Amino acid sequence: MLCLAWGIVSILFFLLFGALAPGEDARPDWFLISINFLEIFAFLLAAYLCFRKSGSSQIISGRTVWLALGLGMLAYAAGDVFFFLWGTVWGLDPSVSLGDGFYFISYVAMAIGMLLAALPRRIDLSILQWVMIFAIGAVGIVLACVLNFGFPAAAQLSPQPAIAAELQLVQAPAESETVVEPETVVEPIETAVEPEIVAGIFPAPGWAQALDTALEQFADPVALMYVIADCFLVVIAAALLVAFWGGRFSQSWKLIAIATFCLYIADMAFAAVGDNYNEGALWEVFWIWSALFFAAGAAIEYDISKRSRRGSRRRA
Repeated sequence: MLCLAWGIVSILFFLLFGALAPGEDARPDWFLISINFLEIFAFLLAAYLCFRKSGSSQIISGRTVWLALGLGMLAYAAGDVFFFLWGTVWGLDPSVSLGDGFYFISYVAMAIGMLLAALPRRIDLSILQWVMIFAIGAVGIVLACVLNFGFPAAAQLSPQPAIAAELQLVQAPAESETVVEPETVVEPIETAVEPEIVAGIFPAPGWAQALDTALEQFADPVALMYVIADCFLVVIAAALLVAFWGGRFSQSWKLIAIATFCLYIADMAFAAVGDNYNEGALWEVFWIWSALFFAAGAAIEYDISKRSRRGSRRRA
């Protein structure tokens, strides 16, 4: 119920207060602080519920599974804190920040937890189920590559602006049968343009500015890391969704799979906007929903495990 209420509050908050005011290109600080609080609390809640399951001997899925997922949720919350400090509080470029290290730890922990849940079980899938997993994985990989790196052949299909202008100049004399002397083109004098500085709530400390400058060179490897991690998680989520469909704990693992898909959607939307990213867009609610689906999955399996053990004791 708490997860459901938090998800409804989050989407309503985005819908009611997330629209940009006329003539402004940034949302107010109070709105950015609020949505970061909504997201960080959601991941902390998911981490708490996962850790609670990892400490209980009644969990049939295994303590290690939920310990890994709990570490993933906690690391993601830490990444959100640094992302919030980097972009909103200090006004630095959030494309690469200290939070990306915690996000990487989170993806690795989530992948380990999902693999530990699926590998020990005997998964007997039909050909149609394998086709479904392959199709979902292929679509996810292609979409991630397109949104992050674009179409490599798109530029070759359409003529370049310089080539098009050259063709137009060559064809013009033939139509009018007159040759026009090209005017002398005066190249503009290049002037040094100061880099745009995004003002934050507070000035960034010196160590953060130095670290931000040092991390800029890792922008491309970090983007590639997210592509690989998202695609890997989507394939695992598809396998879990198909493998646990209709099983004893299918409800909780369906929610875990949906949580992974929500995380994928938010990451792909972030990749699609690229340099035009403006914090507070409606699609960011998928990050919050991802944490809440993880939390709901953990809570439901905890309840099912306790009921199952109580039922077995009564039968004994």
